[in-house]
Amino acid sequence: MFEEKLKQIGARIVYYRKMERMNQQDFASAAGLTRQFLSKVENGDAACSLSTLYHIAEVLNVDMADLVKDEK
Repeated sequence: MFEEKLKQIGARIVYYRKMERMNQQDFASAAGLTRQFLSKVENGDAACSLSTLYHIAEVLNVDMADLVKDEK
């Protein structure tokens, strides 16, 4: 269940990043992350801290809730 949630969050980050027309490298730099770590987060292979998730949301111009909400 946790792994599925990580994949959902990662997919939403990818979606909003592409809506902002940013590639992984540019987004990672803007968010203060390495491209390698961002790739893992986007693929659901790594979790990030709440503060990092909040910063990602800021760079994407979305509420953090949009990244973590459950859709059933």
